[in-house]
Amino acid sequence: MVTSVSAAIREALLTADPRAKCFAAREVARNWRLGRLGWSFEAAMPEAPAAPDRPELLPPNQMPKRGKGGSERGRIALWHALAHIEFVAIDLALDMAGRFGEGQGHEFVSDFLQVAADEAMHFALLSR
Repeated sequence: MVTSVSAAIREALLTADPRAKCFAAREVARNWRLGRLGWSFEAAMPEAPAAPDRPELLPPNQMPKRGKGGSERGRIALWHALAHIEFVAIDLALDMAGRFGEGQGHEFVSDFLQVAADEAMHFALLSR
């Protein structure tokens, strides 16, 4: 049985562990590119993607200031913020493909799944 593209995307979105999510996003993109996923959008996208239990996510106005990057602490905080941005971008790209792909077409899905794979690679590089 061929898995649908929406089911594969949903599964990746519901993966909370960051490393597992990176693997899942890249695997969805790879399987799509290789024609292993069927064009079906029966799987509903989750209201919100799964996220790790820690660290606790806070609104931006409750986060400590990073400064201008002059100190080592400021540079570490900047890299940390970039990693968070890349992690959220994985979910955003997957959600775009899964939520709007059926109406937008094959190229739209291909593009956003490639973006998800790229963001997963960026996150993996930043989290080393």
